[in-house]
Amino acid sequence: MATYPPPVPPPYSSDPRQQRQYLKAMARAQKDAAREYIRQEAFRRNLLRRQERAYRRSSILGPLLVLAAGVIFLLIGLGKLPLAMFLDWYGRWWPLFLVAAGVILVGEWAFDQSIHGEDQPYVRRGIGGGAVFLLILLAIAGPIIRAVHAGRDALTGANTFFLNGDNLDELFGEKHDSEQQIDQPFAPGTSLTIDNPHGDVTIVGKSSDNQIHITVAKQIYGRSDSEAADKAQRFSPQVSQFGSVLNVSVPTVQGASADLSITLPDSGETTVTANHGAVNISSMRAPVNVTTNHGNIDLNSIAGPVNVHINSSGSSFAGHNITGAVYLKGRGQDLSVTDVTGDVTLEGEFFGDTHLERLRSPVSFHTSRTQLSLMQLDGNIDVSSRSELNGSQIVGPLRLKTSSRNISFERVAGDVDITDSNGSVDVSSAAPLGNVSVENRNGSIHLTVPSRAGFNIDAEAREGSVDNDLALSSNTAHNRTTLAGRVGDGSTQITLRTTHADIDIHKSDVAPPVPPAKPESPAKPAAPAKPAIKSLVKPDFLF
Repeated sequence: MATYPPPVPPPYSSDPRQQRQYLKAMARAQKDAAREYIRQEAFRRNLLRRQERAYRRSSILGPLLVLAAGVIFLLIGLGKLPLAMFLDWYGRWWPLFLVAAGVILVGEWAFDQSIHGEDQPYVRRGIGGGAVFLLILLAIAGPIIRAVHAGRDALTGANTFFLNGDNLDELFGEKHDSEQQIDQPFAPGTSLTIDNPHGDVTIVGKSSDNQIHITVAKQIYGRSDSEAADKAQRFSPQVSQFGSVLNVSVPTVQGASADLSITLPDSGETTVTANHGAVNISSMRAPVNVTTNHGNIDLNSIAGPVNVHINSSGSSFAGHNITGAVYLKGRGQDLSVTDVTGDVTLEGEFFGDTHLERLRSPVSFHTSRTQLSLMQLDGNIDVSSRSELNGSQIVGPLRLKTSSRNISFERVAGDVDITDSNGSVDVSSAAPLGNVSVENRNGSIHLTVPSRAGFNIDAEAREGSVDNDLALSSNTAHNRTTLAGRVGDGSTQITLRTTHADIDIHKSDVAPPVPPAKPESPAKPAAPAKPAIKSLVKPDFLF
């Protein structure tokens, strides 16, 4: 060691005692020199570490993540941002957080490079363990939330890039198309049950020869003609009848799908179970039951009750011109229900837009965020996936309980009961005026009543005003404005409550709801000439 002192020459002595003393002195000197060297090295390392810290900056990514999380939690706590809506959005777009983090880090690196001079040491930036842990947590939470919201979609690969056996066959195999025709007697009183694991199902009730006609359009993916031919032989619908039930079942074959086009007498009750594929049913005079996991449902001109179960948040439902009751339950995307004479019941979680129009019987729309019920809908109601809920020509009693929505109802006849928060409520009542109760929080209330209506009114706005043209005076005390009184005969009761917003009550005459025309029943089909029972297979490849 260069810092060691040179050894002291030993004294010229042959005395063993002096020699031992000399050796002990040298050992102590070397030990002291070693301690001093270690101390100096530790000092040098600490100095270098301090210098590195002096030329190192913390990344802004960590504070931005904490700030964003705090703002989101604050908005959720205040009711400005519905938790279900945020989780659905984050489940879909969570990779954007990682993209934003990468953009911030690249931007910081580019900035450091631009200010780095030749005579200045390079400045390093550190993300920090907390920011790294938060990024990992966000990356793990995204797919989990997506899987929970999408049900089985994220696990089976319906809406992801997960590769199963079918996808591999479609990716590496060659597509082979073929068509099969099946004709089967279908006596009056027979019901139809269909099970198709992969493919669309289209049913039309226009057969008048007491037969069911099934066209099977097959798509088979195989890496060779022999493999495709083997799949085609195994991939034929099985038609069997048990009593008054005719069952059509398509087997499950990897890398194969079948689109079924079915024509049958319109009096046959129909039950369809589909896994991957759309279901379209029209012109039926019997009950229709549909269960689907991944696929849209479209029902049109059904004279009978409709029972639907949807198990995928990416699937949509449309029901038009139905003269029976409609019951839908599950998880879905967009809903459209129009021209229905029976009761309409929609229960579950629906992440898209909902459109209701001309419903002649009671309606119930129930989700975790919105509970809506009414007696009759002569006009339309639109429930957006975000914050808008609009409707017109509604016959009450109308009851609505929701949050973070801007509500607008026009030409409402009958009782009205609305509970909302963090959104405005605008109601225009038509004759006959019923009891009106609106309770809002952090949102304004605007009510229009018929000019000749009689009612008792009790309105209160905390930290807001109450305006009216009813010739009644409001009172303000302790940040609380109230309006109470009687108009006309006082035959109905109006109760309005809000906080941090204003209340407006005005008179105006609007036209009452106009009942819609009754939906037309499916027309009776003409009697076409059909051939006898046959089975025809027309492939476009050689077996």
